[in-house]
Amino acid sequence: MSCEKDIDFKGTISDPLLVLNATLTPDSIVSIQLTQSQFVLGEFKPFPTVRDADVTLFVNGEMKEKLIHQSDGIYMGEYSPVPKDEIKVEVIVDGYNRIFSQTVIPHKPIITVTDSTVSTRTVVANETVYRTLKLQLKLNDIFNEENYYYIKGARNYYWEDKLLLSLPISLDLSSVLKNNVIDEDIFNEIIGNDLDKNRSANLFSDLLIDGENILFDFHLSDIIGSITSVNGDELDDDMSIEYIIEIGEISVELYHYLISVNKALVNEDMPFFEPFRVYTNIENGIGIFGSYNSYRLKTRFKTKFLPYDLYFSYSY
Repeated sequence: MSCEKDIDFKGTISDPLLVLNATLTPDSIVSIQLTQSQFVLGEFKPFPTVRDADVTLFVNGEMKEKLIHQSDGIYMGEYSPVPKDEIKVEVIVDGYNRIFSQTVIPHKPIITVTDSTVSTRTVVANETVYRTLKLQLKLNDIFNEENYYYIKGARNYYWEDKLLLSLPISLDLSSVLKNNVIDEDIFNEIIGNDLDKNRSANLFSDLLIDGENILFDFHLSDIIGSITSVNGDELDDDMSIEYIIEIGEISVELYHYLISVNKALVNEDMPFFEPFRVYTNIENGIGIFGSYNSYRLKTRFKTKFLPYDLYFSYSY
């Protein structure tokens, strides 16, 4: 049995704050989004966007350009940052305190492919052919430098080079990193046992493995062919499946933000847990201003197998 009781709010309704969100990366122009916060007990509605802000971009301590409003609170310029750029933005909006934040663009992770094998296995009963890609990558961590990383993967299906479907690959750090020679306590600290394992993006730092080479072992399996036709039409040979493995380095601000968001979502599902405060590095406002730089490996194979979601869309 349960009961409910309405309690009148007798506190002070806080004024809205400016919310700045941006994740910068090399080879993409600087872009930020400005919105306004809402009172937590107020009416749920889309966050109002800010269209009349004065946004200034600074690079390595020097004013670079003014960002121009495009749409939906998004401000863009013409500058694409490079590794080790110190990027700062300053925002002035009438009726609000001046907000600002900064981040440093990371280097691209130093990755080498140390092993790669492809094997196939046929199940005679239903003539299904399975393929397994075993891939090992080595990350050379920079000694005496604070680094934060993530890994994620995707499985894309193409027809005549047209992307039909993209599915995330669930990667578990405890499996991907298991072939590293690391003390068990250090290993458990690295993989972060308190993180949500159902997410496709995994985060870790080099705090306890500074300057070490880190091995990533991926086992990716798919079906080469079991479905030969859809609605009576035989699938042609232009179907292909592409694997994308991404290992990226992220700024310390973005790392702490993602960790805090993860913990906040976990606590949200626990009825007796206190709400967890999400990290922000926006002075006089809220949000996140971070950066990342990634290494991406792509490999594509021919296939005649359609995943259920894609098969359903083809059939109907």
